[in-house]
Amino acid sequence: MALPKLNDAPKYSVQVPSLQKTIRFRPFLVKEEKVLLLAMESENTDDILLAILDTVQACIADDVDVKKLTTYDVEYLFTQIRAKSVGETTKVGVNCQSCNEANEVVINIDSIEVKGLEGIEYSIQLSPDMQLQLSHPAYYTLFEDDDVKTDDPIESIFAMVRLSLDKLKTEDESKENLDEFVGSMNTDQFQQVREFVENMPAMQYDVEFDCVCGHHNKHELRGIQSFF
Repeated sequence: MALPKLNDAPKYSVQVPSLQKTIRFRPFLVKEEKVLLLAMESENTDDILLAILDTVQACIADDVDVKKLTTYDVEYLFTQIRAKSVGETTKVGVNCQSCNEANEVVINIDSIEVKGLEGIEYSIQLSPDMQLQLSHPAYYTLFEDDDVKTDDPIESIFAMVRLSLDKLKTEDESKENLDEFVGSMNTDQFQQVREFVENMPAMQYDVEFDCVCGHHNKHELRGIQSFF
């Protein structure tokens, strides 16, 4: 005799930041939490990225191709799913700007926002007759592209620039050709694309706290690694 399934999971609504589209999701279950915990314990970046992506895919109730969502989409959706699964507050350690002492700060996850969505310029005029279209890379590319995950900040930013190229299409879009195209840019052209990458929207939360040393701190938390 088959065992009954427990808990008819409730559905919640959330807006996907880049799409400005409302979708439904459910909290994650024990089986998904187990995968997440094992990935966190492994401290393997690929395992963690994939576990987050798989959790979002499993918990979304609507037809959405998670592999096409941006980094900030997936991170925000995961944060909202986690809030409804294990609690709407989280504790993080933030170092004092004066004495560097770690302070425990409680964050209301519902108050975390994706900032930087307004006024994004997705096209750059490289020359009078050449325009480059840009897009924010999908979260899945962080799992696929080893150059993004490198500890070398220069290589990482070049990889992110390459992945942000959307339209100036050629028949051969190999990694080598794209790298060659990026390398052929002058300093001003590359700086425009780099600013697009570095100003990518991200989850952000401003915290204030008083350290035991007496210093009043104002600190900006940015990106999913700051919250968990």
